[in-house]
Amino acid sequence: MRRAARIVILAAFAALGHAAAQEVARLEVDATDAPRRLIHVKLALPVSSGPLTLLYPQWIPGEHGPTGPVVDLVNLHFSAEGRTVAWKRDNVNLFAFHLNVPAGSKSLDVTFDFISPPDAGGFSSGSSMTPELAILSWNQFVLYPQGTPAEKLRYQAKLRLPSGWQYGTALPVTRARNSEIEFKPVTLVTLIDSPVLSGAHFKNIELGAADGAPHYLHIAADED
Repeated sequence: MRRAARIVILAAFAALGHAAAQEVARLEVDATDAPRRLIHVKLALPVSSGPLTLLYPQWIPGEHGPTGPVVDLVNLHFSAEGRTVAWKRDNVNLFAFHLNVPAGSKSLDVTFDFISPPDAGGFSSGSSMTPELAILSWNQFVLYPQGTPAEKLRYQAKLRLPSGWQYGTALPVTRARNSEIEFKPVTLVTLIDSPVLSGAHFKNIELGAADGAPHYLHIAADED
């Protein structure tokens, strides 16, 4: 009897942890200032009250070092239920931010700006924007809770582009209107692996289908 009850209790805690991991974080990226190499980010993270450590992506798929461009993250603010939440950067890991979520809060609002560097060196930390085009890498615009595998975290992204710009990405789209695009919820792994190419001078070339999947070539340049 005791063993059975214990198993049921453990199963219940596991189910609660799974449910929390399936909650969707809402990400809004305003790239209307991309011609000035400036991106504005709003993030709503599902949370529970108590200590919380958030991480900025450090190790990026396809790269061979801790090259996440945290040095380009500025103007970072946290709030919950309309109240400012104090935070502290980790003394050793500069990609980690510590805070205490107020009691009763179920969502943490995060805002920050990302400044793309003017030089063209590096990979994810290198220049990806000009006055006419931008490669938007989602790892530059997210924070995520420490302790949960990235494939268990779900994010729904919304993107706003400069007027007249077009885009291409592998992310599935829910709806697109004018310069605003809303994408379907995906795991953090899929999000980071699905950058957006956008620009004022853009071409989309259909390459046909292979095994039932359509293929495209997206091209952006600084001039026609």
